[in-house]
Amino acid sequence: MDVDMEDLVSNVNLVLKLIEDGIKERKFPEAMRTYIEQLGRNLRQFLDVVEVSALANTIQSPISPSSRGAMFNLRKAFYATLSRLVKEQGVDRSKSLEEWRRVARKLIEEIERRGITEAPCKILLTYEVASDGQSKYISFKDARILYFDLEGIIKVDLMTS
Repeated sequence: MDVDMEDLVSNVNLVLKLIEDGIKERKFPEAMRTYIEQLGRNLRQFLDVVEVSALANTIQSPISPSSRGAMFNLRKAFYATLSRLVKEQGVDRSKSLEEWRRVARKLIEEIERRGITEAPCKILLTYEVASDGQSKYISFKDARILYFDLEGIIKVDLMTS
């Protein structure tokens, strides 16, 4: 069965609507409600990530073992994008670097504030090429920090005979 991304998103939206309607109309057993609500939150996050990942004009880090690693990888991706845009569109390197430094500081502050510096993470930035009348530069619109929590611990007894 071939399913493309459009079909997947459409079907996830349909399931999400069924979940939201079922919660509103109290169709689910009380014992299952919290699990179904969690599923709804996870589906919304999935749709948000799919939407942002598919956008043009994004700079993304790969999933990294820590947010520090993600910032390091994001910096490399930024410089690659900057070099390309300087050549292709005549973007002002120094003004774009100034914008990058501002955004990097803000991202680091947010990561530290939330206490996720050592959490595995991926960072996505959306940007546009803006103009101040004198030069073009990279202007960041928003960022998404995807961080991954410990899902659980499984103990496996290896001493059995």
